[in-house]
Amino acid sequence: MEKIVKVNGMTFVPFIEEAEIRKQVSRVASEIRRDYEGKTPLFLCVLNGAFVFAADLLRETGMNESEISFVRYKSYEGTGSTGNVKQLIGLPDDIEGKDVIIIEDIVDTGLTAEKMVADLREKNPASVGFVTLLHKPVSSKTGFKPDYVAFEIDPRFIIGYGLDLDGKVRNLRDIYVIKED
Repeated sequence: MEKIVKVNGMTFVPFIEEAEIRKQVSRVASEIRRDYEGKTPLFLCVLNGAFVFAADLLRETGMNESEISFVRYKSYEGTGSTGNVKQLIGLPDDIEGKDVIIIEDIVDTGLTAEKMVADLREKNPASVGFVTLLHKPVSSKTGFKPDYVAFEIDPRFIIGYGLDLDGKVRNLRDIYVIKED
């Protein structure tokens, strides 16, 4: 039986299932662990969408000495990017000399990603890494390339595993896409 999710009058079907998500989170965590061996990075989770990915990723890295903090930027309304990036919750004050790894749910146009990296670099960290659950390289308006990517996908609207539609359905274990007629 096909899993179907209906929200806001739209029908969604599974796109990436939980087992595959777990597999890729494990792979990305292993790459981060390798690249940051001997370091204690500050993970910077971008709210709201990346919180599920961040929790799973941090547990999977096993980097017990690392820290986590949260920021919030917004560029989406409904099913599309507005192109206007707003910082809603600010960056930690003291990141000078720290290795910072941004955890994002999705990189679409690249505008938010570039803004976050630029904002961080002004605070003189030792390094800035960028990990995303999903990357839509075809949608890029900036050419931004994350350091770590769990999945590259085509430009489709998706929900689940932290990604929402107007604040709903973040709790889904799978990632869903709009059902094509």
